[in-house]
Amino acid sequence: MDNLSEVLRHLREAGGFISGDHIAGRLGVSRTAVWKYMNQLERYGYDIDKSKGKGYRLVGTPDRLYGWEIDRYRSGGRIGSKIVHKESIDSTNIFAFKQALAGEAEGTSVVAESQDLGKGRLGRKWSSPMGKNIYLSVILRPSIHPSIVYPITFLSSLAVSDTIEGFAGVTATLKWPNDVLVRGRKISGTLIELSTEADMVRFVVIGIGLNVNMGPEDMDREIRATATSLFMETKKTYERPRVCGILLSNLERYYDLFKREGARAICDIWEERARIRGKHLTINQMGEVFSGTAKGIDRDGAILLEIGGTTKKILAGDVNF
Repeated sequence: MDNLSEVLRHLREAGGFISGDHIAGRLGVSRTAVWKYMNQLERYGYDIDKSKGKGYRLVGTPDRLYGWEIDRYRSGGRIGSKIVHKESIDSTNIFAFKQALAGEAEGTSVVAESQDLGKGRLGRKWSSPMGKNIYLSVILRPSIHPSIVYPITFLSSLAVSDTIEGFAGVTATLKWPNDVLVRGRKISGTLIELSTEADMVRFVVIGIGLNVNMGPEDMDREIRATATSLFMETKKTYERPRVCGILLSNLERYYDLFKREGARAICDIWEERARIRGKHLTINQMGEVFSGTAKGIDRDGAILLEIGGTTKKILAGDVNF
């Protein structure tokens, strides 16, 4: 932990005023250095009461996705061990993909307060207002064949579902292939992008958008009828670093299961949670429409759809119930 994070920790643990001398002694730095750290924290948005003779007191914490804030709530080891925070960015996936190409380690996570070019599946725009939601991309380097990479999408939706149900108490529904819904409205989506060589995956970037504190006024007009957020569902505002830390921990738990037991285990959990077996579905696949009864999820993440007595395997498309 760097000195800035240590200063912040001492401020929190004090619960009131703490002297600059005390912090300087614990860190082995000068009082002037402590004063500079306090100024730096203020530039990051922390509200610090400075009183001559008393010292320093933490009054308020900004709702920013700083790595040291997320780390307070993260219980995992690898995923999120390095967090790159951006105030504004074109896309966390674009940035993370470039970092992965340059050799960035597995588990490195990129978070942003806003995105200019946030994107969803099939090139769709992902609405990314400033300081409202979680825009997150994680670099993974699984040693797997490209044919079974698709279920990694399910890791994200399962992790998001666990996070919002456990944290906010809202009931989530999983929609194939990558959406999480609440009361039929989309609250989260996933976009995975990968690089492969020969018969091996080099890396996967898993991008997650989770609507946390946005209201209808923050949404593009075209999605207001189909999207929602934790705030809209509960009328409560949430501490985004906490949500993000819990999400990263849940993602690591499912990723460990994926590595330990394989894609089939993840597909089985997703299928059971989505309760998709036996449902009548209509799937639009690049303009071609298929209607039938879902027979389950194949080990590569494809839907098995029974149409007129035969089973068709569909790996991509938009589902309507």
